[in-house]
Amino acid sequence: MRILYQFPISHYCEKSRWQLEHKGLAYETRDLLPGAHWPRTRWLARIGTVPVLRDGDRKVGDSTKIAYYLEKYYPERSLIPEDAASRHRVIELEQQFDRLGVHLRTWMYGHVLDRPETMELLLAPAGMAPWLTRLLAPPLREAIRRKYAINPKSVVYAGERVEDGLTLVETLLVQNGGDYLVGDRLTLADITAASLLAPMMGIAGTPWEGIEVSSLPEPVRHQFRLVRERPAGQWVKERYLRDR
Repeated sequence: MRILYQFPISHYCEKSRWQLEHKGLAYETRDLLPGAHWPRTRWLARIGTVPVLRDGDRKVGDSTKIAYYLEKYYPERSLIPEDAASRHRVIELEQQFDRLGVHLRTWMYGHVLDRPETMELLLAPAGMAPWLTRLLAPPLREAIRRKYAINPKSVVYAGERVEDGLTLVETLLVQNGGDYLVGDRLTLADITAASLLAPMMGIAGTPWEGIEVSSLPEPVRHQFRLVRERPAGQWVKERYLRDR
């Protein structure tokens, strides 16, 4: 049995879930509690982050390592092209968009970390009583703020990098002249870009659907609207509709 140890809200975990499901591989999820996850992931894969995939006796941590592990051992419905040039480009873009995910996380947390539904999503795996969730939310919020250095300056910088990523998606689509970033079919580059940008989009059926942005300050709501309406935002939604 394959088991994916995860935070449901993590866009890096979404990247691995998408790849597993694209390949038609059965798996179960084990939701871990942020902060308390560390001993489990260290024991499993000597890593302090999620996702971690347990596939029989094999244990792999980090979404990129999981991606290449799955390509090696389950090559059916491959997400990496065979020809050298396209293969190199997909690998290059996977790395580029994987780094973008760090900035997207900072930007999102900078705007929605104080929202009660964000804490509920993070603490949901523990199955705690509502009063206990409310009690634990403030220290968890501050721990996240410290861990990821969430502050006004870092959020502005992260927003600039996210803008670069959205522009890159739009440039690649024009250059490729189709629906995908490389070639004419879904690749690991598409899954990485779409899953790591998805928290901004509020797509139905995703873990981020319930994050409420309508009560945020108008300048922030305007930012979200612009992202969702621009070509890169529409592309993410289309990939979820057609390929997820």
